[in-house]
Amino acid sequence: MSGTGRAAKADESDATVGEVRVGDWRIVTVMTGKPWREHCYIVVDETSRKAVIVDPGGSSDVIAQEIRRGNISTCDVLLTHGHHDHVGGVASVCRDFDLTCLVSEQDARLLRQAPLYAFRFSGKKIEMPGPVEFFRTDEYRLGTHTVSIHRTPGHTRGSVVFEFPGFAMTGDTLLYQCVGRTDLPGGDAPLLRKSVGALLRQLTSTTLLFPGHGRSWAVADARKWWAEVGDTLPSLDNFRALP
Repeated sequence: MSGTGRAAKADESDATVGEVRVGDWRIVTVMTGKPWREHCYIVVDETSRKAVIVDPGGSSDVIAQEIRRGNISTCDVLLTHGHHDHVGGVASVCRDFDLTCLVSEQDARLLRQAPLYAFRFSGKKIEMPGPVEFFRTDEYRLGTHTVSIHRTPGHTRGSVVFEFPGFAMTGDTLLYQCVGRTDLPGGDAPLLRKSVGALLRQLTSTTLLFPGHGRSWAVADARKWWAEVGDTLPSLDNFRALP
């Protein structure tokens, strides 16, 4: 994996932009500003030049700029879950590029409530995410590749992980040495523990994990950490402490 980083223009947002390559894939990360520092991923198949947008949580102008810069054909917006900090830019991105947003049906209500929670938790106004369709199978086709959709309820009822060839987008199901909170609507700690354990068994040890917040890491390291966790379940409750 190789990567570069660059700052977004100051007059657009306080987002930062980074880029890595994994095999034949290019992954552009747009990290929103404080307090959430959420990652939107533009995942590009360099062979077909087709791309998907994963979790556009905000900084939609920067996301649009990166899409246009890449000279790519965008297919859909894919959501790992429906929390407001992961969906704030959905409406704008879908409108600008004539895209559809795909999400688990179990998070449909949470998605509809996203504008309310955004205002309640951060005082921000976001548009209702859409247009929305639900995942009907556990696979998504991008170019000649099959993206596996792992159902990982626990952080929310409809949380999913997207497995691409060699890497996975884990949302808030699994972050670097912690998991997403379970004291929010749809959270279930025992279910999340079960989901994370199953996910780490299903993915290969060399798979790279790109979470919704914080740094990336490999499944081999995540398995070692998971074995050491024991009965505790460290959750992300302080965004300022993100690595």
